[in-house]
Amino acid sequence: MSRTVIDVEDDMLAKAQKLTGIKKKVDIVNLAIKKLVEQKEIEKILDLKGKIKWEGNLEEMRKGRIAHH
Repeated sequence: MSRTVIDVEDDMLAKAQKLTGIKKKVDIVNLAIKKLVEQKEIEKILDLKGKIKWEGNLEEMRKGRIAHH
């Protein structure tokens, strides 16, 4: 883990703390970084739409699965 000095917008920090219940600044910043990385990974996957050819039988793959309703 590295140590970094950053300027954080106080109003955004306070809002994040209120919304999450997380009090420690370092935990808020780490959560924000984690969520940013997750979002960018999702965007990267979604960008593949229409670019990859998938072959398979979805109905066959679903056989034997337990339906959860």
